[in-house]
Amino acid sequence: MKDRLRYIILFAVLLIIEILIGKFATGFVRGFVGDVLVIPAIYFFLRATFFCKDKIFSVYVMPLICYFLGWNAEYLQLIDITGILGIDKSSLMGILIGGSFDLKDILAYLIGLYLIGGALALEKKPDRAWWYPLGTFIQWTWGIYQTTGGLIVYLWNIRCPHSYYGGTIRTEWNKPYGMSIGQFIFTPAGELSDEMAVHEYGHTFQSLLLGPLYIPVIAIPSLVWGFTPAFIRMRRDKGIRYTSLYCEKWASDWGEKMTGRKALRT
Repeated sequence: MKDRLRYIILFAVLLIIEILIGKFATGFVRGFVGDVLVIPAIYFFLRATFFCKDKIFSVYVMPLICYFLGWNAEYLQLIDITGILGIDKSSLMGILIGGSFDLKDILAYLIGLYLIGGALALEKKPDRAWWYPLGTFIQWTWGIYQTTGGLIVYLWNIRCPHSYYGGTIRTEWNKPYGMSIGQFIFTPAGELSDEMAVHEYGHTFQSLLLGPLYIPVIAIPSLVWGFTPAFIRMRRDKGIRYTSLYCEKWASDWGEKMTGRKALRT
């Protein structure tokens, strides 16, 4: 109830500001600030009404949905939907849709996304850091190929336990190996699970850095190294560590640096 009340208050404040901007403001405030605030206004309305509890969807996915709703609003402005439907631009619906198409509004929506992330970080709950919205945005744009694949694997394993893990979504699945796919990491339960999670977490930063290059530079070599029978025999016969491969050692190094915990080194 406390969380719901907070979201109701945030939405009400943002809505009042938006109405005042629509009625009285001009220039930069009306054309830019209003668009910045509309994204968090939509988000906190949804949190107050339908998604009050902290879930992976409400904390990780819904801010991006609100952000892309802003893109959709720009398209509606481009085709002059208010004129087509006869909506008064000074009405609440007209204010929320916006008056005219402008590419700089995309920047405004991005700032709005960061405001959502900042508000979530201020709640001082586990796994809320200032860089959370930035990392999420990069994974779903620059790293969209692997992150989309990760979402598919996540949905396939939806019945498995899930948790937040440093700006990513961790799934404990029933397979004996770990995997990192964009913003999603998958680890088995067991003694080495935490060390494997640190290792896979390092891969997520490779995804942030490399974007679409992550697949040929990291993912494919890792899969070949990990699952090809010839390499499996070679590692076993010669006592070569799995994490001796450049991309795996790099992942463990970054995972340890970012978490301060021990990563898988087998």
